[in-house]
Amino acid sequence: MSNDDLFTTLNIPRVIDTSDTDFADEFYNPLLTRSVEYKRGVGYFTTNWLRSASRGIAELAENRGTAKWIMSPILEEKDWEALKTGQEAKHDEVLQEQLAETVSDLQYDLEYQTRNAIAWMIADGLLEIRFAIPKGDLHGDFHDKFGIFRDSDGNRLAFHGSKNDSAHSFENYEAYTVDCDWLSDRDAEGVAIQEKRFDEIWSGAKENVEVVPLPDGIKRDIANLRDRDSRPYTDPEQPDNGISLRPYQRQAADNWFANQKRGLLRMATGTGKTFTALGAMDEFLETRSDPTLVVIAVPYTHLADQWREEIAKFGYNNPKFLYGSANAEWKEDLSRILSDLTLGVGSNQLILTTHTTLANDYFRDQIERSDCDALLIADEVHGLGSEHQRKALLEEYEYRIGLSATPERHYDEEGSEHILDYFEGIVFEYTLGEAIPEFLTPYDYYPTIVELTEEELEDYNSLSKRLATAAASDDADEELINRLAMKRANIVKSAENKYTCLQSVLNTIGEPDHLLVYTNSQQIDHVQDILNEMGIRQHKFTYREDNDERQRLLNNFGEGEIDALVAMRCLDEGVDVPSTKQAILMSNTGNPMQFIQRRGRVLRQYPGKEKAIIYDFIVVPTMNPTKDVAESERGILRKELRRFEEFAENARNEHGARNKIEGIRMEYSIVEEDN
Repeated sequence: MSNDDLFTTLNIPRVIDTSDTDFADEFYNPLLTRSVEYKRGVGYFTTNWLRSASRGIAELAENRGTAKWIMSPILEEKDWEALKTGQEAKHDEVLQEQLAETVSDLQYDLEYQTRNAIAWMIADGLLEIRFAIPKGDLHGDFHDKFGIFRDSDGNRLAFHGSKNDSAHSFENYEAYTVDCDWLSDRDAEGVAIQEKRFDEIWSGAKENVEVVPLPDGIKRDIANLRDRDSRPYTDPEQPDNGISLRPYQRQAADNWFANQKRGLLRMATGTGKTFTALGAMDEFLETRSDPTLVVIAVPYTHLADQWREEIAKFGYNNPKFLYGSANAEWKEDLSRILSDLTLGVGSNQLILTTHTTLANDYFRDQIERSDCDALLIADEVHGLGSEHQRKALLEEYEYRIGLSATPERHYDEEGSEHILDYFEGIVFEYTLGEAIPEFLTPYDYYPTIVELTEEELEDYNSLSKRLATAAASDDADEELINRLAMKRANIVKSAENKYTCLQSVLNTIGEPDHLLVYTNSQQIDHVQDILNEMGIRQHKFTYREDNDERQRLLNNFGEGEIDALVAMRCLDEGVDVPSTKQAILMSNTGNPMQFIQRRGRVLRQYPGKEKAIIYDFIVVPTMNPTKDVAESERGILRKELRRFEEFAENARNEHGARNKIEGIRMEYSIVEEDN
C-alpha cells in the first residue's frame, strides 16, 4: 500500500452521527478499503448493511485482510444465513437446529454480489464470526457496538457508540465516538482498551459472556454458495507476486517437479534454499484445485520468524505458528485447520512448526487421521534423521522438499539413509564454489596454528596413553573411554595459547571492520576482556539473547556502532550475520555440517562488503612431535584437516592457505586424501 492508502490520510471527526454522515460511504468504506484487519462487535447485523458495505468488505479481502465479527444470535431470520461461520461447534442442539433449518434460504435472502463476497471470504478463512451470549450474572442479549480497524502500517482506529449495523439504525439518529491511535496518547489508550475488550470476548476470557462457534457443516454449506467462477477479489493464497528465481534456483525447482515433487536440495549456505523451496511451493499451489496443507518445519523457533518474512514476499501473509512457545493453543488450531481442509472449506493453509513439534505424538496423529493433500518442507533436514525425530517423516506427506547444505548426518549412516530414502534422493546440488562471487562474498582464509602449552601437552599425552590402553583392553569400558576422550577434547577446546593467538590476529587486523569472534562458553568472558583491553567496542551475541535483542545488535553492528560481536552457538542455529567482514573462529568442530554452515553464514552478501577474511584456529599438540606423538595423533589431525581443506578450496588465497596446512601434514606424516 502507498501512503495514500493509510488511515492517516483520512479526516475522521472525533464524533460522527447519522444526521450529517453517510456511515457506509463516508466511514465504513473508506476505512475498509485501507484495512488489513477489521474487528467488529455488534448487537445486530442485517443484510441491508452488508449490501451497502459489500464493496468495502471485498476491498478488505483484496488487501489480504481479515475480519472477525462478534454478534448476538438474536437476529432477524433473513440475516442468520449471511453470517453463519466460525470454528467447531459444541453448543446446545437448539442453536444448531436453528442454523441448519434456515441456511438453505441464504441464496434467496441476499443479492448475488453480497452473497458471493461473504461466501468467498468465509471459504478463504478471511471472515470469521462468533456469537456472544451473556450468562451467569448477565441476562438478555449481547448488545455492545464497537469496532477496531487496522491498516498496513499498523495504525488503528476504534469506534464505539449507539449505532447497530441494521437497516433501521441507518434511519435513526445514532452516533459513534472515534479514537485514532496516531493522534495522541489518549486516543492510543482508547484504542488499546477497545481492542483488549474485543480480544477477551473473542477468546472467551470475558466473565459472564459465552462465545459460541458454529458447526463445520454450516460453514461448509455457506462456502458452497459462492460462485466458483467469480471470486470478487484476488486469491490471497495465489497472488501475482512478480518473483523470479535465479537460474540455479529455477533448475532446483524444475528438478523437484521432475522427481514427482519429492527430493532433497543440497545447496550451500547463503545460496537461497528457503527462497528456492518457496518458489517451488508457490508454483505447486498454483496447480492445485483443492485446498492443500503446507507444513514447514524448522529446527529452531527463531527460524520460523525468518521463514515468515520470506513467505510474505510470495504474498502469503498469514502462516500459522503451531508450536508451544509461539501458540499455546496449537493443538486446537491444528485440529481446526485439518478439519477445514478435509471438509474442503477455505484455501491453502501454511503451517510453521519446529522439528520437535512435527515429531510430537499429537501432531503426527492428527496428520495421519486427516484426509487432505499435504506438502512437507523440512529446513535443515539433517536434524530429522535422529532416531526420535525421524518419526515425523510420515507417508501422509505426499509431496516433500528437504533442505540442507549437508543433508548427510555426521557419524549416523542409518539416519542419513532414512532421510535420503524418504525424500527420494538429492535432486539438486549447488556448491559454495559455484555461488562465489555472484551470490556469495569472496573470502581470504588464514589457518592459524595453536600449540598446547607444556603443561597442557603433558596432560594431553597422558590422557592419550590412558585412552589407548583402555581402548585396547579386551573388556573395554566404553564409559571410561568416552570420559577420557572428553577430557582430552576439553584440553584442545580451552587451549591457553588461543588467547595469545587472538591478540596476535587482532594486532594484524588493526582497526576492526565488522569483526565477528566465534567462541565457546569456556572462552567467551576472557575473549570479551581481551577486546575491552584493546579498546574494541564489543558485545556478546549468543543463543541467550531473544530475537528482538539480536536484531538490535545486528543493526548496531551493521551500522558500525559496535566494532565486534563475540558469538557463541548462534551460527549453528541459523542466525545470519551478513555484515561480517572479518571473522575469527576460535572454537570449531570436526562436524562438516556445523563448520560448513558457519562459513556460509559469514559469506552472505551485504552492501559495501567486497570480501570477507576468515582466521581459523586449529589446535595441534605441538609442531615438533616425537614419533610416538605423531603416530598417536595422526588420525585425529587427519579428520581436523578435512575442515581446513574444505575452507581453503574456495578461498582467494587457496595456495597460501594450503601451504600453512602443509606444515602440519609434514610434521605428522599425514598423506593428503583424494576428494
